[in-house]
Amino acid sequence: MFFGRRKEPSASASPRRVGRRPGQSARERQESLRREAPIRTLITRLFNIPTEESAWGKGAEGEEHVAGLLQQLQPHGWAIEHDVKIGARGANIDHLLVGPPGVFVINTKNMGGKVWVAGPHLQVNGQPTHHIEKLEAEAKRVREKLTSATRRQTLWVHGLLVFVKPALTVKKQPQYVSVLADDMLLSFLLQRPAKLGEHEVEELVRAARREETWQ
Repeated sequence: MFFGRRKEPSASASPRRVGRRPGQSARERQESLRREAPIRTLITRLFNIPTEESAWGKGAEGEEHVAGLLQQLQPHGWAIEHDVKIGARGANIDHLLVGPPGVFVINTKNMGGKVWVAGPHLQVNGQPTHHIEKLEAEAKRVREKLTSATRRQTLWVHGLLVFVKPALTVKKQPQYVSVLADDMLLSFLLQRPAKLGEHEVEELVRAARREETWQ
């Protein structure tokens, strides 16, 4: 099997849909904002003032952190792609995993604070969010792309909403996605029962790493 990670592209690599670095889109957006206002960026960083530029940087740090955790899955037969670009509008999947238990789409949130979830309802620091609905849509889109690329009739794709170091309260998990803290992620994935055979995993990995799959 061929689950070894390919060499990461350099920062100057041309835009690609796959084979990207963890948090690459967020880092690129952060750098664009820094170049637009270098003096303001310097001052706001010096005084630790929250800005859009720092928010993108924090998001990238979260994706890089989760990517480091996911790397530990590779010896267990998992393949991982980061910052996968889908469609013409530049939407991206933070992390895409393919392994014996199936396909998982991960959305990373590095915002800390109190996270409360009860079925379809999720609040961050007391404020309602649409994170669950958005992740459900991402998982559906990934399933459509991979089934089309492999000509499979069915495919189980599960969304994981992963918060970095939250104060997490789960009254009830949503029906179609799971909300996790970062320190729960590996055990959650490693405990999933196998649903795919070796050849199925290989076929899905090949499809996930083809640029045309995500056009």
